[in-house]
Amino acid sequence: MSAHHGRAGWRFTINGERVSEGLWKRRYIAALEAENEALHEKLAKIFELL
Repeated sequence: MSAHHGRAGWRFTINGERVSEGLWKRRYIAALEAENEALHEKLAKIFELL
């Protein structure tokens, strides 16, 4: 990654709070994983009904 004199890592916000790119990515991934797990649970319930 190239350095941008401290500017590049602070372009991200979570609920209006400035966060680093790394933190934003970790939280985004965690949210996707939680959503994926919830969808798997719903799919499992559908298959139980079939």
